[in-house]
Amino acid sequence: MQKKIFISYSWGTNEHQEWVLNLAKRLMNDGVEVALDKWDLQGGHDVFEFMESMVKSEDISKVLIICDKNYQIKSNNRDGGVGAETQIITPEIFSNQKQEKFIPVVAERDENGKVILPIYLASRKYFDLSKEEYFEDGYEELLRNILEAPALPKPKVGKIPSYITESSSNNNQTNFILRRLENQLTKNPEKINSSSKEFIEIFLDNLWNYEFKSTSRDINVFGVELVNNLHSYKEIREDFIQFLEIVTKPEFTLDVDLLINFFEQAPKYDKPRELGNGGNQTPDNFKVIFHELFIYTIAVCIKNTNYVLAGDLLYSGYYYEDDYMRQDGAKNYCYLCGYHENLQTYYSREFNKVTGFGDFVIANLSPRINKMTFILADTICHYISELHFSSSYVNWFPLTHLYKLNNDFDFFKRLTSKRHFEKVKHIFKVSDENELKIVLNTYKNKNSQRERIRYGSGGFNHIPFIDSVIDITKIATER
Repeated sequence: MQKKIFISYSWGTNEHQEWVLNLAKRLMNDGVEVALDKWDLQGGHDVFEFMESMVKSEDISKVLIICDKNYQIKSNNRDGGVGAETQIITPEIFSNQKQEKFIPVVAERDENGKVILPIYLASRKYFDLSKEEYFEDGYEELLRNILEAPALPKPKVGKIPSYITESSSNNNQTNFILRRLENQLTKNPEKINSSSKEFIEIFLDNLWNYEFKSTSRDINVFGVELVNNLHSYKEIREDFIQFLEIVTKPEFTLDVDLLINFFEQAPKYDKPRELGNGGNQTPDNFKVIFHELFIYTIAVCIKNTNYVLAGDLLYSGYYYEDDYMRQDGAKNYCYLCGYHENLQTYYSREFNKVTGFGDFVIANLSPRINKMTFILADTICHYISELHFSSSYVNWFPLTHLYKLNNDFDFFKRLTSKRHFEKVKHIFKVSDENELKIVLNTYKNKNSQRERIRYGSGGFNHIPFIDSVIDITKIATER
């Protein structure tokens, strides 16, 4: 919308009148409509009525008050047209909420170099055009003010940080560290690894608070206690997922070894922290926890499109320590996908569920992760284990795939796009599309007489082979 302004000034000398006229012309040339007595006050018009109509008109967005010595004297003494105009403007300034309508423009300084302003404008912000050496800067600032186009526009109000909105009911130590980490990385992103290490160490230490000791050997009682235990850790689980959402953003340079070292700690939680502490100890709860946390980690990497980090997690060696704190060489991530006997027995007997783990984690999915993204992450873990670790003693079975409505994942369908392939190729550990075709065809030919991987013995539901969800011939054939 075009801006219209009125220029108020004292005629004074011819030189001053010319100065005002040139200012008006330049503003007109720069897209501002200017109301000026020399243009708009016709013969026979009432001078005072014209001034009052200009000052009070809603069409006038700004009134420029050109301040020189002559205007100052007449305004302070309420003399002549300027004095009358001052009497009109003064109550407007002090009663109208939009005081920014009246803008003092300094055209002259006194003999001591001080700006000249009438008394009623002495405390107001002005624009200084009194000296040639900074006239251009002052004019641009004035023009931006009129057009409401500041050189430094006020930023839009953003989203309240999650460490403020989500901390009201979560008083866990992990949540405190998480809020501090999020705040630190906003200011100092180079501290990503030291801050992440601190969070992981605190998380692992606090995880022991959820050590499970059943009071009964009855599977019904035992099962309820196990599920309640897993429910109880959801708050710090959400802290971990939010931590992942922050540190796996591609703009950060997170050291993947921090996450690898985290998952290497899983076996330590397979036995009581303190031997002889009583109770019927079972490792099932921690096995479930580390299993689902690995899926969440891959899912968050997919969500943040950090496929390089996801690839590093899927192909790195994990130096797990066994029950006797011995290391037996590097294993792959499939070690985390164990059989959760107690959870499975309880869900099978109580709810007739094919997969206890799958039903539990899907029913208790974090609101931060889309269901399909979580199942996709679980499925990718399975496919990579099939392609690259099929000879291993332990493979990854996607227990959540059963809860997918169909067999189509957009992630795999989009592999016909070269752009998508270039982004996700790290997931498959290949450098180009031809290499992926070779990997998939080798797998397909090697397993030509294979049977479908099913849920349970003779179950109806099965996992589709990867070469049936990816059209090998069309990989990276489109833009």
